[in-house]
Amino acid sequence: MSSRDERSGQLESEAPEATEVPEWNNPRDYPQAELMRGLQLASDTVLRLATQTHAAVTRGDAPGAELARMSLEKQLALTTRLIDELLFDGDDSHIMH
Repeated sequence: MSSRDERSGQLESEAPEATEVPEWNNPRDYPQAELMRGLQLASDTVLRLATQTHAAVTRGDAPGAELARMSLEKQLALTTRLIDELLFDGDDSHIMH
């Protein structure tokens, strides 16, 4: 049996478990999962914008770098708010100014 066949067999044996519906004991579990997906997308966007900013600076494209930097700044603020929501239930009192 090839390793490909072994992986297929593993997936098939795991399939029934994957279709089971989990019990939701806490009503916040689902929104938390949505926030985690949002955080993953936001983090990916931060990485993409940082890469674009770097590339623009490398090629000497000051206007392009500035636009990418402004977008990165906004995305970082959004990502930070998502992190705060996940860690502190959106409570801003933990932030020190």
